[in-house]
Amino acid sequence: MDRIKELETERNNLMSAIDRKDAIINKAKKWLIDEIVFHQPIVDGDEMLTDGTNDICIGRHECASSLLEQIEKWENE
Repeated sequence: MDRIKELETERNNLMSAIDRKDAIINKAKKWLIDEIVFHQPIVDGDEMLTDGTNDICIGRHECASSLLEQIEKWENE
């Protein structure tokens, strides 16, 4: 009976660890999506920045897009 309780505890701990990792991945994906959406008007040329940071915004957009794409690729492996 004690062994069953130990296994249940171990399973619960593993499930909690998986849930925490999933939550972190979901937060990262949400942040990446927010970056993409925020910088999209600059990438599309609908918004121009006068402070010379256009290239930085485009780079952030490209980085966020490719990282999000890579995460989704890894999730489907």
